[in-house]
Amino acid sequence: MSDVSASSADVSAASEDVDGDAVADSDAAAADADADAAAEPAPAARKSRSARKPAGPAKPVTAAKTETDADAEADADADAKADADADLDADASDPDASDPDDGDEPGEGDDDDADKPAEKKVKSKGPAPLTKAEKRAAARVAAHRAARRKRVGQAIAGTVIVLLAIGGAFAGVWYFGDRAEQQKTECKKADQSSYPPLLGGFDKRLAEEPKTEAGKEQSVPVRQVTTLIQGKCKTVKAGDTVVVNYIGLTYKDGKKFDSSWDHKQTFPVPVGMLEEKQQAQVIEGWDRGLVGLKVGSRVILDIPVKEAYNNAEGYPQGDLRFYVDILDIQDPNASGGLQVPGN
Repeated sequence: MSDVSASSADVSAASEDVDGDAVADSDAAAADADADAAAEPAPAARKSRSARKPAGPAKPVTAAKTETDADAEADADADAKADADADLDADASDPDASDPDDGDEPGEGDDDDADKPAEKKVKSKGPAPLTKAEKRAAARVAAHRAARRKRVGQAIAGTVIVLLAIGGAFAGVWYFGDRAEQQKTECKKADQSSYPPLLGGFDKRLAEEPKTEAGKEQSVPVRQVTTLIQGKCKTVKAGDTVVVNYIGLTYKDGKKFDSSWDHKQTFPVPVGMLEEKQQAQVIEGWDRGLVGLKVGSRVILDIPVKEAYNNAEGYPQGDLRFYVDILDIQDPNASGGLQVPGN
């Protein structure tokens, strides 16, 4: 019995080996078939597949293909339409691209294109054009302003003319009236018997004796002439005989030692004789100090001792001060008055 069982087991094992080999052989055959199918050309493969597939009706295949092609064509049309719309938008946004007269080459006119936005911006800031009614109103305003300016200018010109006329009238009255009369009498001898005799046009202060005072310095180093009243008549020259009123003082204490006012008599004296290389008729301070002054003047002569009496016995000592009024220039041959101040 054991042998029979063993034999049965062997038979079963052998059967399983046969089945395994058959399956392996089947798998190998299938792999070889796939490899051959892959190696064959595409038409042959399609033919082999179609040969293996059961034959069916052709209409479903055609319908599916037709539907697929329709979808592809619809997609292509949509894409073409989208491209066309994009081109239209680009043309609308770029006016230069649709301009048929623009013959510039690519790249030309870039500067113009760059300037156009700025030009548009500037134009947008400008005022709106005026209407006809607004223009007429502006013209009327301008005409009114021009007429007003003209009236103001005419008024100013008329005022100026009137003022000039009035000023000219006053100037004429003065020039041909008062001035002419003054010129007739100025520096001319007046018909008067009062003392002192003054020429026409003289300062009225010359008719009064001056107030005197002593000098303020310790001494007089050099001759000094101080003008109190400026005359307007002739200038005294060397060799002229001048008619004067005078008051003589000692410089330090202001003590009066002589005065023509006290004598009620003017003093005619030749001056500038030393300059003419002649003998002086008065002290040097007078001879040199009165030359160059104008008739009608009142001056102070501060004279150092060496140009005064030089401390001569019987004469005023030290530095001297004289108040002198120059009343006229007289003929050198005329006589009268005191010959030497202090005598």
